[in-house]
Amino acid sequence: MDPRFPKWLRVSVQKLDFLGIPNLAPLLCAMAVLAFVAKMMGGASIERFLFDPSLVLQGEWWRLFGFPVSDGLDNPLYLVFYVLYLYFVINALESEWGAGPLTIFLLLGYISALAASFLNMQPISIWFYILENVSLAFGTLFPNMELYIYFILPVKAKWLAMLAGGLILFKFIFAGLMGKLFILLTLSPYLLFFSPMLVTGLKTQYRVSKNRKKFDPDSWR
Repeated sequence: MDPRFPKWLRVSVQKLDFLGIPNLAPLLCAMAVLAFVAKMMGGASIERFLFDPSLVLQGEWWRLFGFPVSDGLDNPLYLVFYVLYLYFVINALESEWGAGPLTIFLLLGYISALAASFLNMQPISIWFYILENVSLAFGTLFPNMELYIYFILPVKAKWLAMLAGGLILFKFIFAGLMGKLFILLTLSPYLLFFSPMLVTGLKTQYRVSKNRKKFDPDSWR
């Protein structure tokens, strides 16, 4: 696991390493394709793949095990790009972290999304919020890696992560108390893993900027 993470987190994750599921990327992609087939051939609506806490409490316990899908499931072109993106980012994180830490990160995202849904008793797409954490993690760990949107437009991962982070921050600022708690809960895996790293990076950047201004009076230009 990345040595930039705090020691307590690395030790905790190491103790839970036995939970690791290798090759998660192809498994999740296969589940997404299976959900698409169920939607197209079996007539399953997207609502059947959402987590609805009120229905879980009424006995639909299977909703606890959501498929890795989101809106747009009925569009084959969307499915292609969705599966490719899912495979790429999950596989990159597993290569960097290993199966154990990645599985724990995804599991935390899953549990936090369930908790957030029960908080406001509203149905949600669990994997939307898991991928939100995954995308932010990917942009933080691989900031200069380029992704090609629709195989045409090259964009660095850090800009996509910053755009997503900015939108989340905007929603957080204008949300009510329950909305703020919902956002914090759904982002808790990313905040737990990356807050110390981000704070250290900002401190380092501040010191570098301060020293540069001290020794180079023209650095502001």
